[in-house]
Amino acid sequence: MRRAAPAFLVDAAFVLLFAGLGRVSHSEGVSWSGVLGVAWPFLVALPLGWAVARLRAGWPTGVPGSTTVWPITVGLGLALRVATGGGFAWAFGLVTFVVLGLFLVGWRCAVEVVRFAVEGLARWSARTAQRSR
Repeated sequence: MRRAAPAFLVDAAFVLLFAGLGRVSHSEGVSWSGVLGVAWPFLVALPLGWAVARLRAGWPTGVPGSTTVWPITVGLGLALRVATGGGFAWAFGLVTFVVLGLFLVGWRCAVEVVRFAVEGLARWSARTAQRSR
C-alpha cells in the first residue's frame, strides 16, 4: 500500500496531461478549468478502475493491475462524458484509448524496465566483485 498513493497520483497526473495535450492540440488554450472540463470524467472513473483492479489482483501499482485500470478509466470516462452532454466522436474515443493506454500502462512498464536494469546491474557487480577476490 505504501506505493499505492504515489502511483494513483501519477495516474491522475497523466489523465490531466492527456486533457491538457488534447486542448493544446486543438488550439483550445490551456487553463485549469478547461483541462478539468475535459479530464473530470476520467478522473472520476480512475478510482473505480483502481477499485476493480484491487479486487481482482491486489494493488494496481504494477503492469498487471494497469491493464484493468486503463480500460475501465477510458470506458467509464467516455460514458460519463456522453451522459453529461460532452458528446462523443469515434476519433476521440480511439485517441483516448491509445493515449491513456500509453500513459497508464507505459509508466509502469518503464518502472519495470528500470528496476530490471538496476537489479541486473547489481547482480552483475556482485558477481564481478566476488570473482576479483
